[in-house]
Amino acid sequence: MSSTGVSGSTFGLAERSVNQFAEKTTLACLIAIAWYNAIELIVLCFTTFKRYGGCYFWCLLIASFSIIPFGLGYLLIIYDIYTNLFPVAMELIAWVGMVTGQSLVLWSRLHLVVHSPRVLRACLAMIIIDAILFHIPASVLELGSHSNKSALFTPAFNIFERIQLVAFSLQEAILSAIYSWEAVRLLNLRPRGHYRGTLLQLLIVNLAMILMDAAIIGVQYSGFFDIHVTLKALVYSIKLKLEYAILGKLVHFTEMSHSTNSAPTDLSDFVDLSFHQNNQRPADSDSQARFLGTPDMSFDARARTSSKQSSNDPRISDISATGSSSNEIP
Repeated sequence: MSSTGVSGSTFGLAERSVNQFAEKTTLACLIAIAWYNAIELIVLCFTTFKRYGGCYFWCLLIASFSIIPFGLGYLLIIYDIYTNLFPVAMELIAWVGMVTGQSLVLWSRLHLVVHSPRVLRACLAMIIIDAILFHIPASVLELGSHSNKSALFTPAFNIFERIQLVAFSLQEAILSAIYSWEAVRLLNLRPRGHYRGTLLQLLIVNLAMILMDAAIIGVQYSGFFDIHVTLKALVYSIKLKLEYAILGKLVHFTEMSHSTNSAPTDLSDFVDLSFHQNNQRPADSDSQARFLGTPDMSFDARARTSSKQSSNDPRISDISATGSSSNEIP
């Protein structure tokens, strides 16, 4: 072997070593950011919602928590810390909670804008059917690919992994599209101009979710499986954080709906609206006095004056009642 070949071989080994170090460092960074987002999401779940119940709350909490064991399982697999099936089983269970949990989160918030039971039942049936068709076979194939007979399962798992990834991405895109369509329809019914900004922001958030799914598919089809699974954990954590942005827009939409004649969307079971309700002006005199921080002197005096006048002349009492109603603080 020539000296050129020896030096070239040494350079190739060094380059591969650097590339492996950079790849594993990138994987650790992606998982670390995903874990940070997951912990923040869990805290937000318990501080944002008014009551700890309902499909939206539990799906959001389970999907957020599942990011942690999903990333941990793949870190144990990628860094060869455990060679048994324990990390595989852990990440598979967390994968179901993260992916299908995300779809159930999207389905749960459809109730805020979609009022057709047929559409809601069809979306729920799609989620259940996709979970059965894709989670179970993919789990069996992945467990087999890490067993002693991996040669029998690995080729099928590589093919089915891409199929289920596209299927779940299409499922989430359909749910986001239905939500966007209904949000556009509802907001277009409002004549005020600032609803356009809310509509544009909702569409941008849903489009960002679809583009992130497309990025995961692109990385997977490029053959970078390790980067794909860690990027998936990061993307799902970002998508769940965007859920709070969408929920905030719905709260803002509800506040603006109070000023119109249309019925507002009820979000009392989803988030704590007490802060937003305290910012509204009270209708009765007692709450107005509390809101202004002063005793209700004028209202008591006005009431005493009108009562004295009403004992003498009934016409004056009518005028006083009319005047007091017109002078109330709106």
